[in-house]
Amino acid sequence: MEGIADIDGFELDRFVRSSGRVDLSAVEWDRVREAPLTRDEVRLLRYMMDIESHTVIFLRDLLATHAAFDPTITAFLSCWNYEEYWHGEAFSRLLGEAGIPVAPDREAVRHDSPYPTRTRRIHAIRRSLGARGYLSHIGTLVGSALTDRDFVAIHMTWGMVNELTTANAYRWMIDRTGNAPLEQVLRAITKQERRHFAFYRSQARRRLRASARARRLVRWSLDRLWAPVGTGVRPQAETDFVVTHLFNDPEGLVLVRELDETIAALPGLEGTRYLEGALREAAARTDVPFTEAPPAAQATGRTRVPSGVSITSSPSAASSSRNRSLVS
Repeated sequence: MEGIADIDGFELDRFVRSSGRVDLSAVEWDRVREAPLTRDEVRLLRYMMDIESHTVIFLRDLLATHAAFDPTITAFLSCWNYEEYWHGEAFSRLLGEAGIPVAPDREAVRHDSPYPTRTRRIHAIRRSLGARGYLSHIGTLVGSALTDRDFVAIHMTWGMVNELTTANAYRWMIDRTGNAPLEQVLRAITKQERRHFAFYRSQARRRLRASARARRLVRWSLDRLWAPVGTGVRPQAETDFVVTHLFNDPEGLVLVRELDETIAALPGLEGTRYLEGALREAAARTDVPFTEAPPAAQATGRTRVPSGVSITSSPSAASSSRNRSLVS
């Protein structure tokens, strides 16, 4: 087994030593109402808060695979899960300081409120998955048992795709918001999330290079099961809103095509265009005209790798049926 200090360019020892709760000490909470969050920003933040808070369920599914036998992966996941918990809390506190009521109990949350917050909401979201959540977990167990260690490559590649896309969604929000605390929270989260992307990418590259079987499994799984982060956890209409609001314009399409090139550079994924396909499908479901990029703005081949962020979904979550949640 490879040493855990440096895996395909990722310094795991450095990551583990420096891992911790997101540093929000520079966030100017008292300024959150100076330039109020827009209605669209509130909707985006609710979605991101919910998915970040769902990370532990994704972890449950991942640890049902052969990933649990690999101390390199479990060392990373232990820190990753902890950091993602604090990201969900950061968004919860930002919404609370902005005075935004959040269903189901409209809990009053401040930046210094006791932990954890939004417990009734989180419980309702997890319970809303019902039998689908258990069935998808069983599917993960069976798939891992049948394909042995190659199954881990699916999760590592899936994680890379989702970290890459969400990182750039957060960057898009930073560039467009007029709310200083929102920008500060996103930048603080970014410092941690770009390392999450780097780990998943290093693992995906190594496993796909090493195994033709892994390449076939990953290609089959992403072709048939991949969907944008949060699919199957939040209502489809919310996922579609996030996708189209952030990326359905000429600049967004250029970015999507660049990210697709990054994904297609992985062994076995040549020629894929998962993100553009998902954007087109979301636009069709919401009756929003799909925006083609003008010729002068076609993809440049420059990869926008995270200085970014993460909301991570999992194969088992995405393969669940779309559901209407008890909360919104």
